[in-house]
Amino acid sequence: MKILANGQLVDEVKEILESSGFEVKEVQVAYEQLSSYTKKNNVDILWLIHTGLLDRDLLNDLTHVKVLVLANESVELEVIDYALSLGILVVWAEEALSNATAELVFAHLFNGCRLLPEANRNMPLEGDTSFKFLHESYSNGIELSGKTLGILGMSRSGLKVAQKALGLGMDVIYYDENRSSVSEVVVLPNGISFPIELKSISFEEVLEYAHFITIHTTFYEKYLINANSFEVANNLIGVINCAYPEAINEVDLVEEINKETILFAGLDRFEEEPNPAIQVLMQPAFSLSPNINSATQESKKSIDAELIEKILKIKK
Repeated sequence: MKILANGQLVDEVKEILESSGFEVKEVQVAYEQLSSYTKKNNVDILWLIHTGLLDRDLLNDLTHVKVLVLANESVELEVIDYALSLGILVVWAEEALSNATAELVFAHLFNGCRLLPEANRNMPLEGDTSFKFLHESYSNGIELSGKTLGILGMSRSGLKVAQKALGLGMDVIYYDENRSSVSEVVVLPNGISFPIELKSISFEEVLEYAHFITIHTTFYEKYLINANSFEVANNLIGVINCAYPEAINEVDLVEEINKETILFAGLDRFEEEPNPAIQVLMQPAFSLSPNINSATQESKKSIDAELIEKILKIKK
């Protein structure tokens, strides 16, 4: 099978692929020329080092490619869904990226619960003159322990979130129409292990009972959380989106924050990405990050190993 790496592979990765019988070409091909190049050279597997320009129009011209490898730490579910609908097998490092995503979810949860977004804005401005006032203003945060976390989508990252939530003493509920239950023993990197037994409930039940909601679906759905969702979510304190753009209707979200029906939101993906709306960026109750959910030093090192394992299985 022929692999086109649209960029330079790590030497070790190339050596493993070639020793396993793949013909590997490393050529930086312009995106507008990828279709003609891959057809002319009978490319079976397109290995993309950078995927920022990958869209539906390009995918429509790549249906002759058997496998699409997404080899970076930022992956768009909408792109994956569309490629799969065209019959293109998509390979990406879901496991390698899952822990980084789960940890960022909790970074936003801790941030929001302890009112740190606004405290971090005001401390540099007023900390030296109004320390006692700021102390009083931000001393009414809340704790995660004992609260209920609702997970929408029990993907690899969703499962990592569940592990961490249980370790913090949270109750975990989830909705996933494709995974009715979770029953496994988790072994952490430090050797500690514990069982997880969970059963999927309805989407509406998650909204009704959860104090916090985080999105981890394996598919793209526009406005999974919107005004109708907030009407059902009577116990909701905060919502997190580290999944994909447009998972949350941000107009509805800002309205809920302004009405003070929820305390905060943690956003790593944005409806108008890469130019988030100013009313979102300026909202003091929002904990914000620029699409870094799966991007860590550790995840970058793990991506290639997982991709190689999956590609070798395809060859067999």
